[in-house]
Amino acid sequence: MGIRTGLSSAAVCLLLSAAPVLAQKTDVIVLFNGDRVTCEIKSYKQGRLTVSTDIASDISIKWNKIVSITSDKAFEIETTDGFVHYGHLEPSTPPGKLDVVSQADTESLDFMSVVRISPIYESFWKRWDGSLDVGFNYTQANNYFQFTLNGDAIFRRPTFQTSVNLSTFFTAQEGVESSQRANLSTAYQKFLKNRYLVIGFLAFDRNLDLGLKARGSLGAGYGRDLVQTNRTLLTVAAGLSGQREKSTDNVTTSNLAAILLGQYSTFTYDFPKLTFNVQLQVIPYLTDSGRVRMEFNTYVKREIVKDFYLSLSIFDSFDSRDPATQQPKNDWGPVLAIGYSF
Repeated sequence: MGIRTGLSSAAVCLLLSAAPVLAQKTDVIVLFNGDRVTCEIKSYKQGRLTVSTDIASDISIKWNKIVSITSDKAFEIETTDGFVHYGHLEPSTPPGKLDVVSQADTESLDFMSVVRISPIYESFWKRWDGSLDVGFNYTQANNYFQFTLNGDAIFRRPTFQTSVNLSTFFTAQEGVESSQRANLSTAYQKFLKNRYLVIGFLAFDRNLDLGLKARGSLGAGYGRDLVQTNRTLLTVAAGLSGQREKSTDNVTTSNLAAILLGQYSTFTYDFPKLTFNVQLQVIPYLTDSGRVRMEFNTYVKREIVKDFYLSLSIFDSFDSRDPATQQPKNDWGPVLAIGYSF
């Protein structure tokens, strides 16, 4: 993902130094029906512009309902081609486009080509996005207990992104061996030109149903956002990973594996907001010939009330050579949970 060179680094620093400590509500949004909203622009992502007004807390405005935006503050504006533009915002002539004004020039952007908008003065903590959901089920008749906990947090800048993900699944039933599945991972993505990216990651796994007591993975890859719009993202990547595993019978092995990754996500921003995500990893082992693992995860999240959602997810883990038994094994299940996004 590239950064436009129309605004020099010195000019960016000047914008940063000139940014107000506390932004004033002097931004103006004009809607297609002629209504005007005086506010402070907080952010734009996933098809909605979030603003703060004097008469209400933060509100969201559908992007396709906006005709023009005026703001004298400095912003980072990312477009579908992967470029990042810097400047303040003015109405275009005629209306219908977003004019980004810098010291160097003025650029007119199509509204629907804009993916994200962030104030340059935005604080570190406000650049984090994430969610946390919890699921619980208990059946007294057979003394069955199930607990799930999933969470993610993403910190994004124009040139890079860091993320942390946690997923746990635990079941217990009297007279039946318990099931434990957990994953904790962190990743760093460096955005290059033309939507290409470099990925580095560290992950820890546990899955007793697949004979895995613990696994640590460290790797890197190269990929591209094949599709990037304000509603849809399709990413593919390939790389290598070093892995150290401990089976449930306490045998430790080290391996080198290739990783092929595909991820697709899309959403609707009309209430109720609906988010759909699917991810597939295929992991052929290079130092353990014939062994292949696959990880499939998909979820649908439906907004209940502001920032709270109901999610239905399905996971599927396959190992053609279980670390403990050396036999093919598959572990899958659905998870229903209630969550909160921030």
